[in-house]
Amino acid sequence: MSNPPPPPGWEPPGGSSWPPPPPPAGGPQNPGAPGGPPPGQGFGGGPPPGPGFGGPGTPPPFYGPGGPPPPGPPAKRGMGGGAIAAIVVGALVVIVALAVVVVVIVAAGGKSPKEQLTAAADKVAAARALTYKGSITSGSDTLQGELTVTKGGRATGPITWDGSQVTLLAADDKTFVKADSSYWKDKITSTSDPSWFLSGQQWGRLGSSDLTLNFKTSLTPTVIADKLREAARLNRKPVKTTNGGRKALKFTTGSATLYLTDSDDPELIRYESLFPRVQADVQVADNSVISDLRQEMSQLGDSFDVSSRPSIAQWKKGNCNSTSGCLVEAQVRPPAGLDGPTEIQLRFNITAFTLTGRDLGNCTAKVTVSGDSPVWTRCEVVSSAWTDWAKKGGTFYKHVEYKVAGVSSSDIQTMQTNLDQE
Repeated sequence: MSNPPPPPGWEPPGGSSWPPPPPPAGGPQNPGAPGGPPPGQGFGGGPPPGPGFGGPGTPPPFYGPGGPPPPGPPAKRGMGGGAIAAIVVGALVVIVALAVVVVVIVAAGGKSPKEQLTAAADKVAAARALTYKGSITSGSDTLQGELTVTKGGRATGPITWDGSQVTLLAADDKTFVKADSSYWKDKITSTSDPSWFLSGQQWGRLGSSDLTLNFKTSLTPTVIADKLREAARLNRKPVKTTNGGRKALKFTTGSATLYLTDSDDPELIRYESLFPRVQADVQVADNSVISDLRQEMSQLGDSFDVSSRPSIAQWKKGNCNSTSGCLVEAQVRPPAGLDGPTEIQLRFNITAFTLTGRDLGNCTAKVTVSGDSPVWTRCEVVSSAWTDWAKKGGTFYKHVEYKVAGVSSSDIQTMQTNLDQE
């Protein structure tokens, strides 16, 4: 490719001839040789000419009207191919190392959160009962202490209920409490003066509305196992924490908070919920709890119903004309809502002249009622006070107090059979 012609008016340094004549035949000579370039001026011996220039007599390069282009930016010193390859190899090593760690953990028996929840749920579902240690609140009722709930929804345990220390037993839609006489004096509505049958710790049956907590629908092993499985289905992720000094995993759903042991053999150790409000540690109950519950049921034969209140349909007149005693006879009307044949103990007493007059003595009687048909019963008041008063005679008044059995013997047998069949 030839050089472009010079612009008009340009004079070559070597004369008017353009392009310059070719070099002599044979090419450049050694320095000092005849016809060769002087020392320091040939390409063979000295340094090459400056950028854009040849040797002496060579015209400088031609640039357009804008002049020579500006110098380019300095060359960037980026990462070489070797550095990039090192980074890629390093990343691959990290990925492989992580994969090895995951494989090692799984091989060592590690479980995913879903597997941990499922394993804990299986243990709870297989349990006959769960024991809760903490507080349970439903409506206006707050139970604090230790409470065991069976698979069938039966519950028992020593608790503090609204400030009173009692033992609770709930089974087959019946609620019983074992407490001392100071507790019962404020609870019994079936009679105005229960002191004649209260002594020490006794079992009493509460009304159906006295406890708003339904154990069967809220705290059985089946219910709690379902809560654990719900958390597994929702793929809940745990938060590492501690409970009672033990490492734990905390799982939260919309209805419950569940704590599992942080181990390859996870167990439920705490349960919290809003409705009912539960904040309690949990453990699978020992089988001895079931036998203890059965034994407690056998003690209910002497229990009383705090809310069932019979009445007298009519009194029989006469039979009180002797100084030896007064035969009291009355027709007892059964209370409403009895489950079946129910025994009622009655305590009759007599006062002289007025309703609040001097006490002339008392007697007790028993009657079994069923349905709504009144039943007659009687007993005789025999006392020195009656004898002394009868010698003079006068007006007297009859009074009655009731003790309604909490359950019958057949009820107790049915409750024990149902427990055994859970």
